Amino acid sequence: MTKILTLGWACLDQRYHVEQFPPTHSRTGVQTYREAIGGPAAVAAIALARLGAEAHLVSRRGDDAAGERLRQMLEAERVKTHFQTGSATPVSAVLVTPEGERYIFPYRPELPDELVLNVEPLLNNADALLLDGRWASAGYSLGQAARERGIPVILDLDRDRDDDWRLIQVSTHVVASEELALKKGGVDQLLARLQALDVFAAVTLGADGVAFADGHVAAHKVHVRDTTGAGDVFHGAFALAIAEDKKEVQALEFAAAVAALHCSNATLPRLAEVQAFLASRGTHF
Repeated sequence: MTKILTLGWACLDQRYHVEQFPPTHSRTGVQTYREAIGGPAAVAAIALARLGAEAHLVSRRGDDAAGERLRQMLEAERVKTHFQTGSATPVSAVLVTPEGERYIFPYRPELPDELVLNVEPLLNNADALLLDGRWASAGYSLGQAARERGIPVILDLDRDRDDDWRLIQVSTHVVASEELALKKGGVDQLLARLQALDVFAAVTLGADGVAFADGHVAAHKVHVRDTTGAGDVFHGAFALAIAEDKKEVQALEFAAAVAALHCSNATLPRLAEVQAFLASRGTHF
């Protein structure tokens, strides 16, 4: 079984599918509500587990009821958790519009910064490491150790912060967000800057697919129910394909299919669903 580590943010999401957005009165009805796992690294870990990987999450939580609930939910998804504890667990309110777009209101308590977990057993037999920038100091340490062992390191880059950019030094692949590209002068400019740092670079474009230096992978046209976590799912699927020695373009195509199914189903797909989806479009993984 392919073993992949994800390191970064984990939180509890409270997701409200609202009747109308933006609201026009002091109260707006909610069509459905559910509690879910949020955070780039945590959602990617669940996506990996559903796709058949041995998924490990390295993250932080509070020593509280919300943190225990978060751990239980992750382990119910067959994610192996490695938490450092602080004073409180992060939580987010997520408003999902009738069109499927989401707006996130995160509560980010102060959490321990230094990585004190033993990295040796974590990296033993690991096939890939996926980082987000929400725990950059730990990501840098674990990324360095992974690179020394020849393990590919994939970075989910979506913020223009020094700590996030520093993580590129320990990465082999960087998949950035369109929002970041707009801040850095556009997609072409960001791709050129990342390529100059000797990594494979791509930029996700939502419904317009994903761009990379040599081309573009189109997004699958689906009826969107909820885009929450789509980018996190994309990164997890991309990491799995890279861990299984797929070419980068194949990995992007696989990740695009997984993200499309996630958006249309409003739930994370299993590997058999993705394979059937790709086969219906004349491709295979």
